[in-house]
Amino acid sequence: MLSYPDLKEDLISRRLEKLRRLGFKNCVDLGGYELWGAKVLGKGHSSVVLAAEFTNLGCVAVKVLRTDSKRDSLLRECDLMKRASPVAPKVYYCDEELIVMEFIKGVKLGDLVPHITSCRDLITLYLKILAVVRYLDLKNITHKELNVLREHIIVDEVGNVRIIDFESGFAGFTCNVCRAFSALFMRNRQITKCCSLGKLEKNLLLELLSSYKKTNSDESFTKLIKAIIDVCGGSSCECVG
Repeated sequence: MLSYPDLKEDLISRRLEKLRRLGFKNCVDLGGYELWGAKVLGKGHSSVVLAAEFTNLGCVAVKVLRTDSKRDSLLRECDLMKRASPVAPKVYYCDEELIVMEFIKGVKLGDLVPHITSCRDLITLYLKILAVVRYLDLKNITHKELNVLREHIIVDEVGNVRIIDFESGFAGFTCNVCRAFSALFMRNRQITKCCSLGKLEKNLLLELLSSYKKTNSDESFTKLIKAIIDVCGGSSCECVG
């Protein structure tokens, strides 16, 4: 797993020695993806993420640059994660080919939302998500993958919203709130099941969203949040369908 998909003994030895100096004990068979018969937390075009046990850190996540990656370094992603703290996983160590970071225990958004049964609970969660992605906008960080929130948002064990996988992110404002809003309120079936959100209401929210994108101001964000509460506040308590 330290040299995927091409097995290179010298690469494995070098990476393993780095991890051992940090207190690496063993890999943990955990995650929703499979790699060479073992479970891993993530497998992308540029890297794989595995769970591992460390002496002083406990269970952590380790991102490893793939041997066939078009990227030559993980340092940009590491820098974005540090700037996005505490929204992003805490980084314990990073270099060009490895990131050792906090393993977030919780539930991915895609597994959580289908089980929410009231408009109030759904909107409460969505507002928390918008507040978190607003934080990224304030930090001048673009995540770029927030149109696929189900995989990149984790609600941890104490209810905090966390964002993972900054691999394709970059420094600059392109409106994370806009991407998240579109995914949550315009393309998500659960919002239709749970809340009375018609065409007129959506158009109003889209106008406020457009204003926010132009200004990236606290005032425009607050107006958007208040409008969401007003529009969805009178919705039926129970989801249907």
